[in-house]
Amino acid sequence: MSEPSTPQSTASGEVRYKGTPASPGVAIAPVVIYRRDEVTVSRRKIKPEEVPNEIARLEQALIHTRQQLQQIRAQLSDSLGEKDASIFDAHLLVVEDVALLESVKAQLASRLLNVDYIYHQLAKSFAQKMKELDDPYLQERASDIIDVSRRVVQNLKGVKGEDWKFLDEPSIIFAHDLSPSDTATLDRTLVRGFVTEVGSKTSHTAIMARSLNLPAVVGLRGFGDFADFGSEVLLDGHEGLLILNPSDQTKFEYGQIESRRHAVEEKLDELRETIAITTDQRRITVSANVELPEDLSPLRENGAEGVGLFRTEFLFLNGDAFPSEDEQIRLYLKVAEAALPHSIIVRTLDIGGDKKADHAAIEAELNPFLGWRGIRYCLGRPEVFRTQLRAICRASTCGNVRIMFPMITEIGELRRARQLLNQVRDELREDGIPQADKIDVGIMIEVPGAALIADQLAKEVDFFSIGTNDLIQYTLAVDRGNERVSDLYQPTHPAVLRLIGSVCDAAHNNNIWVGVCGEMASDILLTPALVGLGVDELSLGSVFIPRIKRAIQTLNYGEMQNLVREMQSRPTAEENLRLLEDVAKRCFPDIL
Repeated sequence: MSEPSTPQSTASGEVRYKGTPASPGVAIAPVVIYRRDEVTVSRRKIKPEEVPNEIARLEQALIHTRQQLQQIRAQLSDSLGEKDASIFDAHLLVVEDVALLESVKAQLASRLLNVDYIYHQLAKSFAQKMKELDDPYLQERASDIIDVSRRVVQNLKGVKGEDWKFLDEPSIIFAHDLSPSDTATLDRTLVRGFVTEVGSKTSHTAIMARSLNLPAVVGLRGFGDFADFGSEVLLDGHEGLLILNPSDQTKFEYGQIESRRHAVEEKLDELRETIAITTDQRRITVSANVELPEDLSPLRENGAEGVGLFRTEFLFLNGDAFPSEDEQIRLYLKVAEAALPHSIIVRTLDIGGDKKADHAAIEAELNPFLGWRGIRYCLGRPEVFRTQLRAICRASTCGNVRIMFPMITEIGELRRARQLLNQVRDELREDGIPQADKIDVGIMIEVPGAALIADQLAKEVDFFSIGTNDLIQYTLAVDRGNERVSDLYQPTHPAVLRLIGSVCDAAHNNNIWVGVCGEMASDILLTPALVGLGVDELSLGSVFIPRIKRAIQTLNYGEMQNLVREMQSRPTAEENLRLLEDVAKRCFPDIL
């Protein structure tokens, strides 16, 4: 849990609080401190003959919840368009989760407790498991489960949900948390923006705020302890600031800044369909990371050149059993069709570490990040791996599907994975089941061991994709989620830069291409370094694509190569970061 924000007071009497920027924009209005009434669910015993009636109550509550969510979705579709409304498809999937319903029925029969208690407990348990994962995308899906389960329990109890009718003037909302449906139903004529104590920029609530063009800051603790209801605040969604009692000078300065930012955003809109090419004509592909169906809509709007990383973990962790071959095919085809005419890279199941589920049958390990995860898990569970490979191969009929194996550390793992893939392709041919004639196969380079033998691995694959998040953690022995050492998580560390450079050299010496799909790809300050290192493709959240394209278009590849050589010889990450800041200010100051 994050610590409360330390307020910074100024001579003019204003007080500044820092959180995480979630949705850009600036707003000035009185603050409304919103406290949600928690749903309480009592536990009571029932008789065996009451079980059918409890099941009927749940089914009716689920129908009512589905109708409510479909109504919200329809309203958003009318006002904002299908892309933004599709966020609620994930909520509808939770309502329609057959595995969860079957678990509730089983516990009703075995525990003989009221259905609202059992449903509430199961939903809480599943959400908690999602929160404990290291993947921020999967962590944020826990809020979807909590949001839906709250509605289901309210409908079981016959309780009406909260609304925003208490607002009577333009306001900025401060809350511990807001659910996506809370955000979707905000009165946009009165709500100028919002601040929450928890959450992240990848949450559906943050996505909704961006769609609604509402400034938002998340992860800002402590403000509610000091502010009075109705106090004037200035909300800066660009920098993650909340300013209590802003001075006239601050208001004037922000007015000037907003005018300049608006002009920059208009320029970026024009770049969405351009290609990323340096001033000396080096072409770099900029594609998108995708995890959920609702990530597909922004692909074209942001100018993504395909899907550089399709994470499949959510499909495997969202339920009480692994998905069937047919379930996987439907999703893979949906992603492949949305990306046409560009390609998609499907990463095979990257489970283990902190990505666990009961049905995955992973025993407790002393150090799960160095244990049975990624390709190790898949090779140890060939029946799971085989089903996924069959589904990917069958979806390859779209003509644009590539396969990528995660967490490869030695060539034997790669060969065993390819052998199983070849067996699956032979079986499909024998059964007359269509598949593409050629499917490119690549691997993630995310551990130093793989980076150091990249020259050997490159001879047996069609491409590399560098997972910088894990590569940095394993190289520097740093858990970036540990606040005591997170400052040592340094993408500009010379050791990290040398490893990435050696991987790029090994790939190019063997006539294959190399991409980056970790967080480094979306950090505009690091773009000059990645260009200079020789990366051929960047895969990132689609919202960042126009900005990264613009940065690349201002850079000279030859100059960036010289920059990288200097950075690799510098002793500290801090010195390298200063070099990159100088380049950014010189080449693309307008988009910083």
